[in-house]
Amino acid sequence: MLTKALITDESYRLEYSFRQNTPLPLSRLVLAKNDSAAFLLVLQSDNQYSVSVAKGDWFTDKTMLASGKQNDVHERFRVSVSSPINVSLNLVGMVFDDDENQKADILLNQNTVECNQNMPTAVWIEAHTPKDIEAGDYELELKVYSSLYFEDEKEVASFKIKAVVCDYTLADSRDWKFHLDLWQHHCNLARHSDVILWSDDHFEIIKQYAKSMAALGQKAVTVCVSEIPWSGQGCYRDHRFGGNLFEYSCIPVVKKADGSFIYDFSIMQRLIDTYKEAGVDSVIEVFGLVNLWPLKDITNTPITDEYPEDIKIHYTDARDGAQKYMKNGEDIIAYIKALERYFIDTDQIDKVRIAADEPSDVEKYRASLDMLLKTAPAFRGACAINHAEFIGEFGDRINDFVPYLGCVCRESEKLEEYQKIYPEKRFLWYVCCGRKTVPNNFISSNPIESRTVGLMTAYLKLDGFLRWAYTIWPENPRLDIRHSAFEAGDTGFVYPAYNGRPLLSLRYKNLQRGIADFEIMNAYREKYGEQKAAVLFKKLFYFENAKEYKKDGKWQAPEKRFSITFEDYNNVKETMLTQL
Repeated sequence: MLTKALITDESYRLEYSFRQNTPLPLSRLVLAKNDSAAFLLVLQSDNQYSVSVAKGDWFTDKTMLASGKQNDVHERFRVSVSSPINVSLNLVGMVFDDDENQKADILLNQNTVECNQNMPTAVWIEAHTPKDIEAGDYELELKVYSSLYFEDEKEVASFKIKAVVCDYTLADSRDWKFHLDLWQHHCNLARHSDVILWSDDHFEIIKQYAKSMAALGQKAVTVCVSEIPWSGQGCYRDHRFGGNLFEYSCIPVVKKADGSFIYDFSIMQRLIDTYKEAGVDSVIEVFGLVNLWPLKDITNTPITDEYPEDIKIHYTDARDGAQKYMKNGEDIIAYIKALERYFIDTDQIDKVRIAADEPSDVEKYRASLDMLLKTAPAFRGACAINHAEFIGEFGDRINDFVPYLGCVCRESEKLEEYQKIYPEKRFLWYVCCGRKTVPNNFISSNPIESRTVGLMTAYLKLDGFLRWAYTIWPENPRLDIRHSAFEAGDTGFVYPAYNGRPLLSLRYKNLQRGIADFEIMNAYREKYGEQKAAVLFKKLFYFENAKEYKKDGKWQAPEKRFSITFEDYNNVKETMLTQL
């Protein structure tokens, strides 16, 4: 029989073992027009059971157990919602975290899920408001029905939730000012979908993922113009979970019989256009020209010593049909010049950023960037950095600076000074990897940490947020998202569905909600000023400035730095929307 049926907020992380705090009850949602908000229904039974979110009958090998013994009973539960506004329902799938416990994260597309005896499960229920909805209170009624075999359904639980719709219209995600930069790994999409790289089938899949990113307000498309710029993140060292993480250039190169080269930019342009069509059209982020990661465990011998970077530009030699790499420095320079000329001729050069991922050697990066800009002076850089000194060193050549959160805290005064010196440049922040860094986006993280990102960006007066991975999964992420080199969940915000589309996650949804919070706070600040905004910030953040975020240089538990209570964010949102 049904032993648990309750509703709780959208940031609750359900665990298989229920080791965490008891879910807090929820009574209302707060929305703007053109907005969304969600809650979770948590169910549990002392029998094996199924949960469905669709009308119609369903049977599986588990629903027709033959013995008739009490322990073999398989209950069927169906969830139904009546609402005057549009509502979507998703069953929530579990994934293994690094502590070996299963935790809810995947928003499944399937209508039915099977659950073991005493195993909890959750249903994600999300309300969506159109732009033309009238402000006011709306009631959502939720019912849970139960049946065995061919019995009539019986109502076993019911809930009512109030949706408070405020008289403020949220902008479309493509118009959000928050600069979101989640790096894409398109080759990984092809591998996990079993399609040919850069084929029509591959681009159909890329299109679906681009749409999911546009719904978050993503601003940049990732373009690789040389081979394996990250050296596969060292995936060849992972003998436990596995997963090919190598990324390849999207520019085919051919060396003709006369020794000259042909560069085919059509695939790269199709990639850019696919994202533009989806609504991602602010930045073309080019990887593979500076700060290339070495294959330390494999070889220390560079392909060429005639260029400051060990750029791996792969080509087909028409003279003998062999696949080769450019070794001549003049050929590499000609390739870079041709790439610059293409972006100039297609009137895209102002969007292009030559990206670097955590350069640790200032001298080496300077030599590489100097050569690049001597070769192609129209290019400008973007750099994820660990030290603020990079801004002073390269401020005239880089347009987008992205310091690690630890750097933001440690060198906040320098960053504020640089923001005044370079008011036209973008300043983002990023987190990754280390478990102690908070807020973060791991499976082990409280999902509300992903929501915190939006208002924390506003609080720190930065322009946006970067994360290194949207879809760089290990070998079988639907079954196991863990990776030896990274925290579980570090390698992606979504999961691959079997139909080539992305399956969203609780972390994705909380990030989306947080970015909407940022947009609303921007409007609130503009109308009411910093003092009134500060009153709301103090309800959520327990530090005065970035320098105080890390106490004595050490990361603190999330609850000591910011609120991890959904209702606090709900209340701040309602205050802003009501006053706006």
